Amino acid sequence: MADISLTPDLKTAGGEVCDILYNGEFVGTLTLVYRESDRMKGSIHLEQQSIAEESKQDVYDRVQAYVQNLVDALNIDQCEVTANCSDYDFVIATDHVIQPVTEQSELAERVYENFQEQIEYDWVDDDAPLSMIDEEESADQTQWSMLQQHKQDKGYELVIVGESRNHVEYQIYDREADLVAEASLRLYGSEVIGDITWSFDPFEDEMDLVTELIVADFNEDETDSFVFHMMYNGETIDTIELTHLDVLDLSDEMEADEEFDVLPNRDDYSIVLARDDGDTLTYEIYEQSNGSLPIGTATVDVSSRQLTGFIDFREPGSPDDRELIATLLLDELDKEKEYETFNVSMLYRNKLIDEILFETEQLH
Repeated sequence: MADISLTPDLKTAGGEVCDILYNGEFVGTLTLVYRESDRMKGSIHLEQQSIAEESKQDVYDRVQAYVQNLVDALNIDQCEVTANCSDYDFVIATDHVIQPVTEQSELAERVYENFQEQIEYDWVDDDAPLSMIDEEESADQTQWSMLQQHKQDKGYELVIVGESRNHVEYQIYDREADLVAEASLRLYGSEVIGDITWSFDPFEDEMDLVTELIVADFNEDETDSFVFHMMYNGETIDTIELTHLDVLDLSDEMEADEEFDVLPNRDDYSIVLARDDGDTLTYEIYEQSNGSLPIGTATVDVSSRQLTGFIDFREPGSPDDRELIATLLLDELDKEKEYETFNVSMLYRNKLIDEILFETEQLH
């Protein structure tokens, strides 16, 4: 009898992605998005070249049984999961190096080349602020240029796509040349007012990054205040108002953060087992400075030696804090279960912000 299994690849509070294995070989992917006691949608994709025609139905039956069990467990009212067996047309994936595009992506290639041409004159040196490339920094410009450089280091680049006497339009890209947001701003004397339209629903820190990058492109001697309306899907999700003094205060804060940045302390956090449902463990995460209220909740599936889970944070915190919390959680799991790997996803406002995989060569 064939060995058909599902291996979790990514699991969050509202969905999961599983690799489908047939006799230990990868043959496809199951992707599900769900809302408990409500609705589930998803897809089963089998790689045509990886599985024989006569074996497909066995795999479909096994995956369908898994989906049905999940529907029952989550009390789902409506379920719609599509299935197909075919080759991939293309894959969209992140990479540290932008690779040459294929013939099927000629349009994307032209768009990317156009983007490169637009920024060629501004983005000459990653170590130099955009607006200061052709100028020597003077002592009274230090705070302003530091703010601008700090934001570029975060991976966003600003491109002017339209400009007139009292109107300027920007596009903001990340380092993979993906469009992050577009800004349309008008200048009323020393005041700048406009909309920043996002390509996705942004976090607060992402809005701050783009705001500060745009502000840094203006002359601090000629501009006193800024009002930015953050737009997504045609709605205003936030409004940010800044004065010139606010901007300089931000640069002071960044300088202090970089000078006095310290690693988190293990003693600052505690992990408490709140619920044991057999194959699922629930932990509450506490921070000493936050009093008696938990800063997050961890849910871990311990049904196999490949542990999977997610941590739902009340506040995102820093990457160092999240890594330490995941390590402390692993220490607690070590008391409950022998494991080989632990894959934990970090969520904030139901959005994935981090993911960590722990592996061990020894049995615990």
